[in-house]
Amino acid sequence: MANIDALPTVSASKQPDSTIEMQQLSDAFRSVLNIAEEAQSGSSSSNLTDLTDHSDENVARNKAQWKDFFTFMGEKAKNSEYPKYLFRAHNHGHPFPRFLDDGTGQYSDSFGSDLHLWVEYDAQSPICVPIGDLTEFYTVEDFFSELRFHLEKTQINGQEERAGEKPTLSSIVSLSGDFQWTAQRICSVGRRATKDQRPGLAVFETSLIDPSMVRVWRVMDMLLFLDTTMLLKRSVNIPLNLRRWAGNADEYVCWSFVPREALITFIPLPKLTEAPNYGGKAFLRKEFVQSNYLADFRRQTPVQLSKEEYADRVSNFVSNIISDAFSWEEAEPLGMHMAELLSRPSLWGYDVTPMIVDLKKAISSAMEAHRERISLLDN
Repeated sequence: MANIDALPTVSASKQPDSTIEMQQLSDAFRSVLNIAEEAQSGSSSSNLTDLTDHSDENVARNKAQWKDFFTFMGEKAKNSEYPKYLFRAHNHGHPFPRFLDDGTGQYSDSFGSDLHLWVEYDAQSPICVPIGDLTEFYTVEDFFSELRFHLEKTQINGQEERAGEKPTLSSIVSLSGDFQWTAQRICSVGRRATKDQRPGLAVFETSLIDPSMVRVWRVMDMLLFLDTTMLLKRSVNIPLNLRRWAGNADEYVCWSFVPREALITFIPLPKLTEAPNYGGKAFLRKEFVQSNYLADFRRQTPVQLSKEEYADRVSNFVSNIISDAFSWEEAEPLGMHMAELLSRPSLWGYDVTPMIVDLKKAISSAMEAHRERISLLDN
């Protein structure tokens, strides 16, 4: 492991107070990132070019390329707004073991890229800034090369695992705008989780991902930028199968990590799949939980339910999702958002006459009961 005793660390309870401080921390952790990248033989991360030529001409060219990228992505986001919430199928303890934060005595569970988690584990300390300034150390071409590797990572790591090799690590974190895709994904990930790991579904509020520290980008917009930038298109090829994956997942990405400040709730996998304690049935069908892909589940025969039965299952499911939200102010809009997402029973394998008004009413009742429980606990 790298020796990072001389480097500063930032606890989860102490955030950098200024942009300058964040940059100083980011620059300090850059030396650790170099070690991590060099250790990843064959990965895109280990082959990023790193801007060693700091001539005025090259620095100016790199700044201009990043400006073009940010302008393009900003216009796309303005024309087609990002969703209010983004989701992530996350497994705390993978690919590196969980560790306790000395300051809090709690597990230091973050939502970092593979390389970010590697550095945190090596430091045995949470790191609340990106590892390396993307625009200073890398070119736009580097970033797209890393994106290709990231989209291909599952296939690459599967091949390396079969060959007895260590998995390669990515510098990018994936998010999804598609709740159903993410829910199925975490069910699949959870089947491979060990007893020391904690798989679950994370919900982030997109507007709280602070662009001054971490930006979030829609991958389909990134691919459009790639295809319309001739020099970039000639140097980086992202094949059709990876594009389809990104499209099916409604994928978004962040560099290095997703800030905890944007986290609304993290739902452990058992809470997503459990049946209510009063003897009813779970919302997510067994065929959904055990499927490898959504396409497999969608071939299943729908289950017939009455409107009341479906509303009851949805209410319990939504209650489980919002029960660990940090406040009622965050839980309430998330619950209503979930009501919209679950208002098409056929997508979830049920044959029910759609009655969205009744569903909203049932979910509102469940959330009100949850709010009352919170008030009783607070008192």
